[in-house]
Amino acid sequence: MKTLSFIFVLLCTPQFAFAALKIGVWKENITPTLSERSTSCMGGYGLPLTNPRCGITDSHDYLSLRALFMANNDTQFSLIVFDTTGVGDALINDIRQRVSMLTNKVDVDNLIIAATHTHAGLDYQGIWGGIGSEYRSRIVDIAARAIIQAQSTAQGVKIFAAQTHVPVSNRRGWGIVDDSVTTLFFDNRKTDQPIATLVNLSAHPTILDGNNIQYSSDYIDSLRTNIERERGGMVIFVNGILGDAQFSTTERTIEKANEIGKLVANTIIESEKAKQRVMGTLNVSTITFTHPVSNTAILQLQQSGALDINLDDKNQISVDLKYVKIGRYTSLLTFPGEALSRLGLPIKYNMRGKYHLFIGLANASYGYFIPSDEFGQIPGRNTEERFSMDKYAGDEIKRIIDSSIK
Repeated sequence: MKTLSFIFVLLCTPQFAFAALKIGVWKENITPTLSERSTSCMGGYGLPLTNPRCGITDSHDYLSLRALFMANNDTQFSLIVFDTTGVGDALINDIRQRVSMLTNKVDVDNLIIAATHTHAGLDYQGIWGGIGSEYRSRIVDIAARAIIQAQSTAQGVKIFAAQTHVPVSNRRGWGIVDDSVTTLFFDNRKTDQPIATLVNLSAHPTILDGNNIQYSSDYIDSLRTNIERERGGMVIFVNGILGDAQFSTTERTIEKANEIGKLVANTIIESEKAKQRVMGTLNVSTITFTHPVSNTAILQLQQSGALDINLDDKNQISVDLKYVKIGRYTSLLTFPGEALSRLGLPIKYNMRGKYHLFIGLANASYGYFIPSDEFGQIPGRNTEERFSMDKYAGDEIKRIIDSSIK
């Protein structure tokens, strides 16, 4: 009798029990209509306001928005992921306000809006020509309704985690890069049927180069499609420590993007064979980061209305990061831009547990975060420095995160 009582206590204790979690997912096609395409531009290549790819009429695969709602007791964590290079501050704020207008069932304080960073998606930041008002209004409404639909379909799940590796390289020449892929598998608690797969890896979706004139989610399309075909359910892809990470190839074609996506998908499917249960409850904490913008080019773009970032009267940005824990062994961190490997990997190593998800370009798209001792030190390369808001932003955000997640 004592043994049975002891087992019962263990099963009811959060760190030993299956996470008593509910999730819901939803997906929408956000490819612009023909009329919207004439006033919208593709983003991702060239300096700000250069290399305009506007009025694109062709599409290889449809751009999507994917929403994930998670709830455990009174705690929520929600995620909306756009196929785009990055999402501007005002757009994020408008989506949150729209959700609040439509429902009180979604905690907008714990609602994260992120980008896959495909360079064959539309420019939601304004850097390369932006998007038209008609399209902008429509995606705000679509995003708000998508997370509400995800919330309304939430059901009890079993959660599993797995990790594997893919051939990612560092484009700045360092011998360090995050080549890991961390995957969470969500299955219906009663039927064991797959509901969703959350994939986190670090790599620029830039197989398609600046000459491309077809809308696409790049290698991500093939990755998601192949996992969904094999496993079922919906795949949500979130990019990671991507600032200097890429799949190296000289072939900048759709065919190559599909090949890489399929390779990664097969690697993830294989990793599921060694999956482990995720046990425990959902915990979400907030880390606030405030920092001045010293890059004069970024300040000029913001002041001219070409770049969608919010600055206070001291030219500072302020953004909330979310640190999410599911039990003892799984943690997730949202990050407001593109961390370089020498910055992001030490942060990731300090996160709780065995399985770590580092979600870049989440809640903001503030460019590259570079360790100060690496800033301007790569001969012949300054792409990341040009799109960095301040030399010391990387050091400061790492200090704040490290002190918060100990």
